[in-house]
Amino acid sequence: MDVLSHKILFRPGTNSGGATTQERRSVDFTVNGTSLLSTIVKIDGGHADFMGCLVHGFPKQNAQSVERFTCAASPDSESGRILLYIFPECGDIGRGAYSAFIEHGGGTYVWRDSAYENGYEDPRPILGVGPYTFETKQYEIEVYRAGAL
Repeated sequence: MDVLSHKILFRPGTNSGGATTQERRSVDFTVNGTSLLSTIVKIDGGHADFMGCLVHGFPKQNAQSVERFTCAASPDSESGRILLYIFPECGDIGRGAYSAFIEHGGGTYVWRDSAYENGYEDPRPILGVGPYTFETKQYEIEVYRAGAL
């Protein structure tokens, strides 16, 4: 079994030359001790300027995300995947997001078929990320803990 944990992902705010970026504290899930965002970026290329979908200061949205992570609510993308990492300014899928299918059954949760998606093109699969299989109790404890950010 894989082990899910998390750490805080900090994005400093800036104000330079009329361009402002928002400071964000969000959840970066770790799988077996390794940052999932780092793994995705290493395999998929591109940049790491994303925030986790569990974000400090957004309790209502965090509760909704926890419900999705525990399969108690419908996915938040048309592809049926759950968003894991989102655009740090506004969280709009149209600006790009990393996602995965999450399934629950038989005492486990499985994250599979990770993809980059933007809501207007077909999701782009990210081969080599997952699948990850988590024991239900450990997974749920960690997801609820992360959601309390």
